[in-house]
Amino acid sequence: MNLEQLEFIVEVARAGTLTQAAQNKHMTVAGISRSISFLEKELGVRIFIRSRTGAVPTPEGQMILGKASAILSQVHQLQAEANSYGKLQNARLRVATIPGPVSLLVDTLTELKKDFPGIRLEMIEKGTKEIIDDVRHNRVDIGFVLFPDTILENACLHAEPLVEGRMVVGVSRHSALAAAKSLSLNQLAAHQLVLYHDEYIARFIATLGDSVNVLFTSNNIDAIIKAVREGIAVTLGTDYTFYGNPDYENGDIVMVDAELPGEQPSYLWCVHPKEQPYSQAAHLFVSRLKMQLKRRR
Repeated sequence: MNLEQLEFIVEVARAGTLTQAAQNKHMTVAGISRSISFLEKELGVRIFIRSRTGAVPTPEGQMILGKASAILSQVHQLQAEANSYGKLQNARLRVATIPGPVSLLVDTLTELKKDFPGIRLEMIEKGTKEIIDDVRHNRVDIGFVLFPDTILENACLHAEPLVEGRMVVGVSRHSALAAAKSLSLNQLAAHQLVLYHDEYIARFIATLGDSVNVLFTSNNIDAIIKAVREGIAVTLGTDYTFYGNPDYENGDIVMVDAELPGEQPSYLWCVHPKEQPYSQAAHLFVSRLKMQLKRRR
């Protein structure tokens, strides 16, 4: 049995005669007739009752034709999907993100580039408000942000939650804090902090008042990670900030759960213009990012 035989029986059923089906398929009548006979013999079922006036499916043939049509439909969908992936070789994807998930996004971009060398990928780091503005004005295709309240106020954007962020304290593996199961804000106040410049984090730190000891605040994740790794300070952030980071992966930095008063669920969101569905490149990128997140959690 092969796909060509299935195409022949479906075409004969549609055309009503072997002669017309042969013309439609640019085949000889004898060739199609022989192919169908081989299939009937292989299946042990008579598919058509043939006469001078045409070819009529038997009751058993009707069942087989239904299955054959379904198989061919799946094959055509598979071919269309494969052809569409071929177009990704010339696709362009512009991504804007807050610094937190950069390591994960770089891993995803690298994986995508290996599979589709011709794809053009651009990634920039910005703050949430800037990213939303860039998405609204089509300066980027998709953006990754943290604040659901900001997103929901914007009717021009579609927002998809990718993962719920868990607030954690990042500490050096040599720190006494690395053995703790959880840390409160008051406990953090006794240690020097390096913080990502983020409104969500700033809300919690503000509750400590003047007692907080912040060494520096920065959008440079590498600088924050270096200070934590060397034991100069500790940091507060979402757990996915550390995923994919070499210092976390090799154990130089340890995550400890943060006990934060009034903490609301925070999500890493992917946003794009509401009137524009994901491009194929964006859809594939987001799908692979979800797989990365699932593997690391």
